[in-house]
Amino acid sequence: MNVENRKDILKLVDAAHARVESYYPETPVYKNIPEWQEKRRLLLADLGLHLTQDAMKGEIINEASLRNHLFAILKICSEFFPEAPYQQASELLDHT
Repeated sequence: MNVENRKDILKLVDAAHARVESYYPETPVYKNIPEWQEKRRLLLADLGLHLTQDAMKGEIINEASLRNHLFAILKICSEFFPEAPYQQASELLDHT
């Protein structure tokens, strides 16, 4: 993939990122209320876009940024699916 293609993708991701962030609640949202799950879903989408940015920016992928975003995604996934091994996977990333 050439630099121009990556720039095109990053433009689209930036627009999607701005759109996702525009849907974040403006008032505080607390755990165990219905709006909490929706906010976490938006955060998961936001982090997925950050992964795309990590993959497309520069010639070399920033491993620390990628790890941080993956860790956060896994932590949120463990909230949605506590019986699945997302928590254990996040712990593996946390210790590297």
